[in-house]
Amino acid sequence: MAGKQLNPYKKPYSEIAKDLKPEDTAAVLNMTTTILKNLGGRPATYPNTTQGLEAFIENSQGYFDYIQCANAKLDEKAQIIPDVELYCVWLGITRTTLKQYRERGGDWEKVIGYFKEAILGAKKQLMLRGKIPTVIGVLDLVNNHDYYNTNSFTIETKTAAEKQDKNDLESRINEAGLIWDNELKEFVPQGE
Repeated sequence: MAGKQLNPYKKPYSEIAKDLKPEDTAAVLNMTTTILKNLGGRPATYPNTTQGLEAFIENSQGYFDYIQCANAKLDEKAQIIPDVELYCVWLGITRTTLKQYRERGGDWEKVIGYFKEAILGAKKQLMLRGKIPTVIGVLDLVNNHDYYNTNSFTIETKTAAEKQDKNDLESRINEAGLIWDNELKEFVPQGE
């Protein structure tokens, strides 16, 4: 039972990669269905143990091996781009579970951080070459790689003349000694 928990796949990764046909243009779906069949309908479990971490690392390496083997056989347009979601599918877990594993800290945090950086490195090269649309790239950076967009923009329709008019009006109200009366809904002299 413990062996099944640590390595839920029925076939070694090298065998899975060999099953990919060169004419296969749906490599991602092929990989996904293969993994789902090998999992037997149950999510993978990587216990918070040394053995669990070792299985996690082995299966993570298998993801990159699979992509490398698959892409060697596929046309450039059909090649698999590594990403966090597909990585999770390969591992038999969800993004939320991956986050929980990372929150275990220590070696788990380091290992998952490394694999996520490897995924980001591959995608960033494609982004820099214009092969991944900017919007998709930014969303991926924010959602999967802990980047934050700290810029904020304020759109105002007021022209400089309108702003000056408002400032002039406020000055005249202050010079006249007027204050706003909420009950009357108008400006009244101070002290009344």
